[in-house]
Amino acid sequence: MVVEDEYLIAAGLEMALQDAGFTVLEPLSSLEEALAAVAHQIADLALLDVNLAGHRVYPVADALAARKVPFIFLSGCTEGNLPPRFAGIPILMKPFQMKKLLQSIRLALK
Repeated sequence: MVVEDEYLIAAGLEMALQDAGFTVLEPLSSLEEALAAVAHQIADLALLDVNLAGHRVYPVADALAARKVPFIFLSGCTEGNLPPRFAGIPILMKPFQMKKLLQSIRLALK
């Protein structure tokens, strides 16, 4: 599951993940879409942009955590901005290398 509000980034992630052999649900660009997807679809892992059009993605992260679905934060902000309850959750700072993202995904899926 890719939750990203910037179309070009979402499309790039989707293509790169598919090229790496992953199945990607249609990228989601809002909190509402992402929360509905978490409630109705099963994902093995989620990539979450921390800032979705000015809203924090934390309710989606909480919903994923409740369902025991691993997730990775993607952000242009500093790591210190995450609430303490997300300590230990991987975060990749934009821009990141796809190799680093794929490594993080493989670790999260173990």
